[in-house]
Amino acid sequence: MSKMLPITLVILGGILLIAGIVLLLKSPKSESLNQVISAVKADGIMTPKEEKLIREVAESEGKNADATIAQIKKELADSQEDSETELIDVNQKAGLDFEKFVVQKFDSKYFDIRNWAGDKFVEGRYADTTTQPDIQLSLKLRGISYPFAVECKWRNHPKGDFVRFADDRQLERYKTFGQRENYPVFIVLGIGGKPSDPAELYIIPIHDLNKPILHQGAMRKYRKKVDSDFFFEQESGQLR
Repeated sequence: MSKMLPITLVILGGILLIAGIVLLLKSPKSESLNQVISAVKADGIMTPKEEKLIREVAESEGKNADATIAQIKKELADSQEDSETELIDVNQKAGLDFEKFVVQKFDSKYFDIRNWAGDKFVEGRYADTTTQPDIQLSLKLRGISYPFAVECKWRNHPKGDFVRFADDRQLERYKTFGQRENYPVFIVLGIGGKPSDPAELYIIPIHDLNKPILHQGAMRKYRKKVDSDFFFEQESGQLR
């Protein structure tokens, strides 16, 4: 009996060693798959090499590699759409906040808002007002209305010496609109600070522009005090 005990212990030890090796081999693979998936999700893209690695590790664990890869791709696509939506929402909020700031610069006793355009569209379809300047107003003076329009643009901090406030097609649309309606159109440009409280403010007549970009030095003559209200000079057609 005393001779059998060491042999039994050796056999039992061998069994435990084999079981331990099996568990050790399985555990890293499971962790490796999770780590690879986490890394792929972290950088937001699955490269061909990463897809190959995920397939190999998934198959080594007896998992459905195609289903695993498809699920990861779906989650990456959903995550990207959410990020883009958040970015669009942030930009739309900044634009609306600046438009509200501009509107409050027009005393309601003297100015009517005739149209405040919204930028709603789907699958390339949008209302005609989407391509028009943001806000169409009228100065009310002795029973006469003097119409004009403003396009509101806010920029955080320009990079370099130039400020771009539109693209060529937008500028052309604003010019065409002014010619068709036969009244002045202005770019009201806010720079820095917050959209609801910009650090700098400029009023630029559309007819002064040949390009939708200006050197910061050329913008000085258009500068407006941020804390003062707007007024439209009906005789000269200038917004100040």
